[in-house]
Amino acid sequence: MSEEIVRLESVNKIYKTGDTSITALAETTIGFESNKLTLIMGPSGSGKTTLLSIVGCVIYPSHGKVFYKDKEVTKLSENKLADLRLHDIGFVFQQFNLLEPLTALENVMQPLLLQSVSKKEAKEKALKALEAVNLSDRIHNLPKKLSGGQKQRVSIARALVTNPTMILCDEPTASLDAKSAAIIMEELKDLAREGKAVIIVTHDLRLRKFADKIIYVEEGKVSNSIQNEEDYK
Repeated sequence: MSEEIVRLESVNKIYKTGDTSITALAETTIGFESNKLTLIMGPSGSGKTTLLSIVGCVIYPSHGKVFYKDKEVTKLSENKLADLRLHDIGFVFQQFNLLEPLTALENVMQPLLLQSVSKKEAKEKALKALEAVNLSDRIHNLPKKLSGGQKQRVSIARALVTNPTMILCDEPTASLDAKSAAIIMEELKDLAREGKAVIIVTHDLRLRKFADKIIYVEEGKVSNSIQNEEDYK
């Protein structure tokens, strides 16, 4: 059974520079569910990353309310939001954001150590997370010894090691070849099947076949249909 994890009600994001107002995200009401891989698609500068940042409690909306598991989080302090992100939300980035001096295992342990989990327990959980993405044979490798696809799988392991309810991905396949991208998407799809809410920002139309749900963002407006496929190429 799917469960609504995040809901945005009449949310928008407006940036002001002097006398100029820029609407990064028009007024939007939308929900995101567990057991689903949701794509947020749109051309560069469309507002899709702004939407993901609001869903992930990284930025506050200008207006409207955000609910996480039926609890309004819009008015929480930055410290409370940071705590929510640390314990409940996993992030996967286009450029991997791995710490270069640390091995794959040590990178995956970091979120747990930030939660004050013991080093022994953090190691055990990190090993299981790396096993889940089929990287048990690379645990002692530094990032420079890993391929792009392997780095992204380490970042996925790092995102899921805290057992978050929701995993947010910002262009996770953009730096990968087609074969590696397909492997990453299958692994993210598996996480959705296991009950996670997996939300992916992308401009790559080829990823649509992996999605349970697709929303499109164009010029800050969210819709269920694409306006112009040429903008994505």
